[in-house]
Amino acid sequence: MKRAHAILLSGIATGFACVIVPFASAQLKKAPSPAGVWEFSTAEMSDKCTISGEMKIVPDGSKSSKAFTCTFKAVQDCTGGEIRTIHTEQSCSADQTGSSLNIISRVDKIVSVKPEALMKGMDKRYFPDNFKVTINVRGDEMDGMFESLGVAPVKFRRKQDLVS
Repeated sequence: MKRAHAILLSGIATGFACVIVPFASAQLKKAPSPAGVWEFSTAEMSDKCTISGEMKIVPDGSKSSKAFTCTFKAVQDCTGGEIRTIHTEQSCSADQTGSSLNIISRVDKIVSVKPEALMKGMDKRYFPDNFKVTINVRGDEMDGMFESLGVAPVKFRRKQDLVS
């Protein structure tokens, strides 16, 4: 009887291990790296503007595998107000915690403004485009929030190289 009881308990323990081990390893799976080239776009903000562009994220060269630097070109398109478009070049740093990425930017250059008469002083009026996003398990999309003078949902999609 003791032997049968021991075999039953062993079978139950093995069954639990078969269920728990894959679940635990899935929970411990490392989040994908955000390094690469991304296209992004926000939803429309309250000022009738959207922000879109392309961002390149690279490891920052430190010993931390969770620190990155980035550069991007962004276009603010507006359907209301005086400003129609603003083209910028920005640099940024990004810190990854699990699947979350916090991107803090600095405006390097205001490339152009339409109407052009609004270009003067735009470097003092345009605020950096910051993002708080979460990378998905496949590592091909990031969703979250754009934060600057306005806020809006943002989606990043990894830019794929065309294969010929």
